[in-house]
Amino acid sequence: MLKKDKDFKEIFANFLSNKTSLFLFLSIVVASVAIYPFVIPHLYHPSMIYHILIHIISFDVALFLTTISFVSYKRTKSKKILLTGLSFGFLLVVEFLYLLQSSRVLGTFYIPLIEVEFQHVLLLLMLVLFAAGVLRLERK
Repeated sequence: MLKKDKDFKEIFANFLSNKTSLFLFLSIVVASVAIYPFVIPHLYHPSMIYHILIHIISFDVALFLTTISFVSYKRTKSKKILLTGLSFGFLLVVEFLYLLQSSRVLGTFYIPLIEVEFQHVLLLLMLVLFAAGVLRLERK
């Protein structure tokens, strides 16, 4: 039983390290899950389809970047990579909210009192985390 677990872990680690296979797998999963609820209802509105497809592709790229960042963090334990992974995670959430908004599942959500879209605040947080990850000095 121990040998099977080790083999599975090796196969999974090799899969995660092969970025092309991982991107292809994530793209197929995202497209398979997103096609019915987001694309099919808007099939006869070409401009809506393109808008939604852009957000699906953006979501897929953000998911790939988030996954790669956290796999790299697990390997290196670098705080720079952790901050970068968290920033891509926020980008993933923002793209998901924009996908829901563009397919008319979710309306525009403004933060009360300041009348700013919630996604814009998350994008600002993403940029701050990304900048912190890029500009952070590693101490040894």
